Amino acid sequence: MKSLQFLGDSRVAVVDIPRPKPGPGQMLVKVVVSALCGSEMHSFYSPGVKPGGGHEFAGVVEDPNGQAGFSKGDRVAVHVVTGCGVCRHCRAGNEIFCETLAFPPNSHSEYSTPWAHHCLKLPDDIDWETGVLIGGDAMGVAYHLSRRVGVNAHDTVAVFGLGPIGLGIVSLWSFLGARVIGVDFSAWRREFAEKKLGCWKTVDAGKKGVVDKLRKLTGREGPDICLEATGKPAPVTQCFEAVRKGGKIGIVGEQGQATFNPSDGLIHKEVNVYGAWYFRLQEFPGMVELCRRGLKPKQVITHRLPLEEAQKGYDLMAAQQCGKVVFRP
Repeated sequence: MKSLQFLGDSRVAVVDIPRPKPGPGQMLVKVVVSALCGSEMHSFYSPGVKPGGGHEFAGVVEDPNGQAGFSKGDRVAVHVVTGCGVCRHCRAGNEIFCETLAFPPNSHSEYSTPWAHHCLKLPDDIDWETGVLIGGDAMGVAYHLSRRVGVNAHDTVAVFGLGPIGLGIVSLWSFLGARVIGVDFSAWRREFAEKKLGCWKTVDAGKKGVVDKLRKLTGREGPDICLEATGKPAPVTQCFEAVRKGGKIGIVGEQGQATFNPSDGLIHKEVNVYGAWYFRLQEFPGMVELCRRGLKPKQVITHRLPLEEAQKGYDLMAAQQCGKVVFRP
């Protein structure tokens, strides 16, 4: 079957590998659409050959492998963070906290073998591209974060980082009625967020005075909520500096270390800080219902490519000239 492979130093190729066989608890799924996640860029830039790292996909059950509740031909999206199923975290619906996490193999392939209990059946009125976005990072993380932070229609929100997850947050939170300000270095992404996703204003992260500009846009108070989705330390510091007193901060950008002033940025402001990694299985029906009420997750997609043109997708991501990129094997 066709499968993506990282060749090292910002190069990818589609290679032929054996079709996988489902093991205990797994099913064979024919991939219909997969989505490129920003976390894959680490492997893209790294030297040396590596298997593809795709993890957002939706497809058709080819072989249920005896798994109860599934039949050949079922349409599914795949929640990829899988736990042991028996620890207290898994039983509470928080598989992402499990000590024995597992992930399905590269989804930028013709077939994959996800665990059945993490396959989410797609209703007939949810198309493939919507399914892969609400079953993956771009909308799943945005939705989970919205529930954790508690966004309201009267809130003004600053989103630091307009990559795929940041754009998903802009799209969802604008739909929920919040007034969203996007902060990013990329002029392309700032324009896309404003013209296509309902972003109220944008701020150039590459210019001085980002925090001051956010305060000017909010009557000197600062945004009600600041969200960090870049994975870089400077925007974390800016979130604590910019957010209003009594406000909220959400952090989803993976990184090793960041700094802030606890007294000025947290204690004296009495700010609430929320981390968020991945959505929960039980949150999927809520996203489906939002789509039925008018949310259009697909508006964050800017490029649709055959898998053979994956290099173009990664190059666009590296140049910050795209929103969400999806592949069709």
